[in-house]
Amino acid sequence: MLITRRDLRMAFTAGLGNGFSYLSGIPFGYYVPLAVFATAGGTYGASLELGRQRILGTILGGALLYVSFWGLKDIPLALAIAITLGTLRLLGGLLKLKVGYKVGGLIVVMGWLIHGGDIPIWITIRLFWTAFGVILTVLALQLFWPMRSGVEVFKHYSNLLVGIQAGLHESVRQIEGGAVNRRSAQVMHQQLRNQLISLRKELPSVAQELGENPMRHPRYLLISDLISCSSRLIIAINGLLRYPSVRPDLESLRVIHQAESALLNAVSERLALWQRLLLTVETHSNRLPPAPAVPFQPPERWNSFYQNLQQTNTGDLSFQQLERMASRISRCRQIQRTIEQTERQWADWQSS
Repeated sequence: MLITRRDLRMAFTAGLGNGFSYLSGIPFGYYVPLAVFATAGGTYGASLELGRQRILGTILGGALLYVSFWGLKDIPLALAIAITLGTLRLLGGLLKLKVGYKVGGLIVVMGWLIHGGDIPIWITIRLFWTAFGVILTVLALQLFWPMRSGVEVFKHYSNLLVGIQAGLHESVRQIEGGAVNRRSAQVMHQQLRNQLISLRKELPSVAQELGENPMRHPRYLLISDLISCSSRLIIAINGLLRYPSVRPDLESLRVIHQAESALLNAVSERLALWQRLLLTVETHSNRLPPAPAVPFQPPERWNSFYQNLQQTNTGDLSFQQLERMASRISRCRQIQRTIEQTERQWADWQSS
């Protein structure tokens, strides 16, 4: 198996930390590379969480060791260690530690069996080197081969949104009476599909950067949701362009045309907001782009029309025209629901 950038970064960071601890002359410097190997989770968020748990476990284990070593010194060694480890497991569960309590357990056992004569000094130095190793790991993720695939995917997705907005504008122009070139509409649809396929091909690179269980990572899930959203939008827009508005000359149908136009313009403006939010990953590359602060609200004209749809006078339309009108309304509704569902999922991944 080939050595990845993640492996090289981990080895380089561990060697750098080990060399620094050796040159410093402070004892127990080998805890630096141990902390690096334990917290190099592959992503900034994963390493930060592993480092936090390791530091909390070190503090908790050191505190319990300090108290129990003198408080339980009159009872048998095995029983004292068992009581201390049981207390550590209980407190670790209350603090929701998943791996930190294991570090604390090692501190308890090693303190009782090996470092009985220098517990305060040993705990303090170990905590210092552990924190140093965690900080070094987090900095290395930022400085040495930082994750770029996720950032590039969001940038490419922003470019795709530009094409989708162009399709929405073309649909609005069609509603307002403009002629649509079928050939150019087909070319636009094919270009959007090609961009979407290119985005899907970038997912393996994102998964490789995210390390273990990438398909459960919020960044991967958000990218997948955005790609799925774009696929549905492209299909809906293509349907609108293929089936132009029904009888724009009829006064009784003007409400429908105005409602469709208002919704499509609102969605286009919303996608422009998505672009700005997605491009913030350039400055916050290790975080998810922020979800829109306020959920998408369809324009009042569309809501009013949709709620009173049965009152629309369609007596002058043929069956084929009614079918086409229903298809257009259904596709507009699909666009609305796609935006709303994607933003809800986006907010969920951001808060997870």
